[in-house]
Amino acid sequence: MKNSPRAALFLLLAATALTVPARAQDVPPVVTAIFKSWETQLKATPAYDKIETDSSGNVTISNVAATASAQDPGTTMKLSIGSIALENVATEAEGLIAVGAATFSDTKLEFTGPQNKSFVIDIPKASAEDWYVAVLGANPTPLQVFRGSMGIAKKMTSGEIKITAEGQTFTAKGIESAWSGDPVTGAGKTTMSFNDLVIPESAIALLDPAGQLKALGYSGLTLNAGGEGEFTVTGESFGMSGTINIASKDMAGLTFSYGASDIPIAVMAEMQAAQKSGRPPDFNMLMPQLMNVSLSGFTVRFEDASITKKVLPIIAQMQGMDQAAMVANAGAMMQLSLMQLRNQAFTDQVVAAVNSFLKDPKSFTVSFKPAAPVKVEQVMALDPANPGAAVDVLGVAVTAND
Repeated sequence: MKNSPRAALFLLLAATALTVPARAQDVPPVVTAIFKSWETQLKATPAYDKIETDSSGNVTISNVAATASAQDPGTTMKLSIGSIALENVATEAEGLIAVGAATFSDTKLEFTGPQNKSFVIDIPKASAEDWYVAVLGANPTPLQVFRGSMGIAKKMTSGEIKITAEGQTFTAKGIESAWSGDPVTGAGKTTMSFNDLVIPESAIALLDPAGQLKALGYSGLTLNAGGEGEFTVTGESFGMSGTINIASKDMAGLTFSYGASDIPIAVMAEMQAAQKSGRPPDFNMLMPQLMNVSLSGFTVRFEDASITKKVLPIIAQMQGMDQAAMVANAGAMMQLSLMQLRNQAFTDQVVAAVNSFLKDPKSFTVSFKPAAPVKVEQVMALDPANPGAAVDVLGVAVTAND
C-alpha cells in the first residue's frame, strides 16, 4: 500500500508541524524544528490556541487545526487535534532533539472530495516514545533534508480507530510500530501492524451491491495488515528492503517482499524540491542516477484461506464449462500462452504450479530473485524480443503450495 499502516501514525507525528505561533520567541526549539520539517510537506495553514511549557522540558500544544493540500486538487484534508503533549524534551548531538514521549489526543482527519463526499478518521488517543526530531540548518544537505522528512520514533501506538465513509462506520483496534537504528541518518529496522479493521455487512452491501461476497459466505470482513522493513544509508545513497502483508480473516492473504539499494539521495532531494515548488519531478535529469539502482528481488505471494474454492465454479461458469474441465484445461492453456517466451523450462514450471494450485489451492507465489542484484541499467538493456532470456537473468520463478 502507498499509505501503509505506519502512514497514519507518521501523519500524527507530522501533525505537530501544523501550528504557527503568534510570537516566534514563544515557540520552543523542538516545535520550531517540527514546524520547519513538515510545513512544506503538508502545505498547511494551521492554527492553535496556545503552547505551554514547564521547567521539566515538557511542551503542550492545544487545539490544533489545519487545512492541508492533498495530491488530488479536488480533495482537501482538514486536521484537528485536541492536544499534543511532548514530554522530556532534550537537545542531543548531531542536530537532533529527543522527545521522550508524545501523546496525541482527539485526532480527526477529514478528507473531502468531489460532490462533497467525505472520508473521516477519528483517533481518540495515540502516542510515540523516544521520538527523534531532526533540526535543519540554513543550508541542509540532501541527506539532512531527507532525514528531516522522516518521522522516527522507537515506538508508536494508537488506540481504537474509527473510519466513517458513505454513512458507514468501520473500526480497527489500532496501529503499532517499532523502530531501532541510527537516529541521525534514520537507518534501521521497522516492524508495524494495523489490527482488526472490521467491515460490517451493511458496508459490504454498499461496496458489493450485487451481493456476490455474501453469496460466497462473506457477510463481514476483518482485515489485518503488517510488515517489517530495513532502511540503510551508505554515503549519498540509501536502500530499502522488507515485507508487507495484507490478510482478510478466513478469506485470503497477500504478501509483498522487495529489495533495492544504491538509490541516490539526490533523487529524493529532487522529488522534494519538485513537491515544494508544485512542479513534476524532472525524470530526465534523474534517469542517469537511477540507472545505478540495484534490485535484489521482488515477490508476490497469495495464500488461500477459503476463497479460491468458492470462486472457481463461478469462473468456470463464465467460461462456459464446469470446474473439473476448467482445471483440466488450465495447464494446456497456460502452455500456449507462454510459448512466445521461448523458455520451456520456465513454461513447465508455471504450468506445474498452476495445475497444482487449482487442484489443491493453498498458496501461489511469483518472484524474481536474481543470483546477484541487478541494476536498472541492466534491466533496461534486456532484449524485448527475447523475453525468455530476461526470465533467466531476473531469476523469475512461479511456485504453488510451498
